[in-house]
Amino acid sequence: MSSAKTERLVNLTMALLASPRYLQKSEIFRKVAGYTGSQETKERMFERDKDDLRSMGIEIEVASHDPLFEDEQGYRIKREKFQLQIESFDADELSILATALGMWTESQFSNVTTGVLRRIGGRTKILPNTEQSFAEPILAADGLVELSRALAARSTVTFEYLKADESLAQLRRVNPLGMSGWHGAWYLVGEDLDRKDIRVFKLSRIVSTIEVSAKRASYEIPDDFDVRDYLIMYSKTQIEVEAFIRKGSGNDIRSRAMSILPIANDTWSSDWDLVRYGADSHESALREALWYADVLVIQNPKGLRDDVITGLKNAQVKHG
Repeated sequence: MSSAKTERLVNLTMALLASPRYLQKSEIFRKVAGYTGSQETKERMFERDKDDLRSMGIEIEVASHDPLFEDEQGYRIKREKFQLQIESFDADELSILATALGMWTESQFSNVTTGVLRRIGGRTKILPNTEQSFAEPILAADGLVELSRALAARSTVTFEYLKADESLAQLRRVNPLGMSGWHGAWYLVGEDLDRKDIRVFKLSRIVSTIEVSAKRASYEIPDDFDVRDYLIMYSKTQIEVEAFIRKGSGNDIRSRAMSILPIANDTWSSDWDLVRYGADSHESALREALWYADVLVIQNPKGLRDDVITGLKNAQVKHG
């Protein structure tokens, strides 16, 4: 597909998504960049573009402005049918999605990618860097794509690795188990087949190309495996948090919850649940609670609740 056509498809998709009403073809040809030539040429381009978008799974609705009158048909894409439904992805797909989003956190779309990463963080073998400052991007790394594909396919990888205290690189054969971003760097946790142990590898210290075995499903990841268990940055003493959480919200918190109970009393409606979950530290729990302030109300520990209230008051004073 040419770059001109790709750009036109993106323009058309954005226009149909942004419009609150059905757009007629005459409006599309006038507003969407890329439709040039005679009327017949633009008609043919538009019909091919519609077929291409539908083949990608993008549903285009066709209807008139007013169902009572037979005016010219219009076109629109409903947001709810275009948005990604994260709940429909399996763990492997979520892992690849997290990797791709991690590459975008250094771009102008960082605010969007950070939000999506938070939603999928608790459901994938590749963890977003939820502990670092959001101003500090997770950088793309050589080999990240190959490793994420190997992880999804459960394929062994081979590479040369240079440890910090050594001058010569060593050949490693590894079954990837999970990955995590931390302070701008990526880390691989995997089973070192020659050393018969689980090891952690910093991707920037891989000094060769990464060879991925053609054999798929060559190993299994234990159900209880957690990247956090092998990375020192996640090894802080956890605290237990009790909070009210709005139904349908905070999927990453729900995914690691120790218990979730419905609420129905005079103060809280049935739209809320009582959730108990662990956090790596008071500071990380505070950042997370402030991030989810519109859907999460901390109950215990009391010190955490007080700090959340203070943080919200400070934000109101500072930003109005």
